[in-house]
Amino acid sequence: MKDRARPGIEKVCDAGLRRLWPDNPVAGKLEERRKQAEAGFGGEERVDSVLAEYRHPGPIRIIPDVGLVCGSRFQLDVLVLTQSWACLLEVKNISGRSVIKDIPPQLVRITKDGREEALGSPFAQLDSNLMLFRDWLHERNTPIPVYGAVVFAYPSQMVEAAAATHPILFPNRIPFFLRNLPGRPLLDEHDLNELTRQVLVSHEPFVQRPLCTMYPKVTERTVRTGVMCTACGEFGMRWRDRAWHCSCISRSAHVKAIQDWFHIFSGGMTNEKCRRFLEVEDRHAARRMMKSAGLIEKGQGRWKTYHQP
Repeated sequence: MKDRARPGIEKVCDAGLRRLWPDNPVAGKLEERRKQAEAGFGGEERVDSVLAEYRHPGPIRIIPDVGLVCGSRFQLDVLVLTQSWACLLEVKNISGRSVIKDIPPQLVRITKDGREEALGSPFAQLDSNLMLFRDWLHERNTPIPVYGAVVFAYPSQMVEAAAATHPILFPNRIPFFLRNLPGRPLLDEHDLNELTRQVLVSHEPFVQRPLCTMYPKVTERTVRTGVMCTACGEFGMRWRDRAWHCSCISRSAHVKAIQDWFHIFSGGMTNEKCRRFLEVEDRHAARRMMKSAGLIEKGQGRWKTYHQP
């Protein structure tokens, strides 16, 4: 019913890796987070492909990557709606061996070299999402049962759970799980379509935090300034004759640099910050560059700032 958006953390990590000096300790953390985000997205796509082939006995609506608000914001990896029930699938793609503990609720990832890393419990996450989505349905007077399962994206993943409070599935078992969920039709097809419409209209895309809010040690002093050539990858392009020059020539290389700034820093960009980051002196040229990058003006005079739409 909608496309799955790539995780915003990927662009934040890419901007940080371009702009931080290689010896910055944050750079190593970004490489790992980038790999984890890519693996997680790949796992979700794997589940999407299985669901795309699934044929339910009655009408079914499959909505990936849903962000809703009911008291607080919550994110659903996959939401499945039928006339009889709703089902939430919490998708995980974690390398190594995963041990899910109950007290305290956490998932411990054990790598091939024996290192242990504590992560949030998928059962606890699913419990929270089930509660919030049931409340969301209650607000809309939609009395259907809500089920849930934790899906590990690949059968090669090793999973241990002392007490599984929710079903643990691999993708090939999802069709059997959905086909055997209990329930009788409580909605007609018009009601199902209306519920689907409400979900899609209420969806709020996740807004990724900029890098400096995740790692406070990332400051203007630790970030490389200048415009990078989008063709040859070199930094240090110079603005003259209404174009950017290195061994290449570009009229729009500043757009990528401005996007990097917003992935790294919070708040609005001022003309001064733009000139300092792009390494240009002409304030009128800087203003034209921010406008051509699609930024929106807010405020007047010396308090004017520019923001992404």
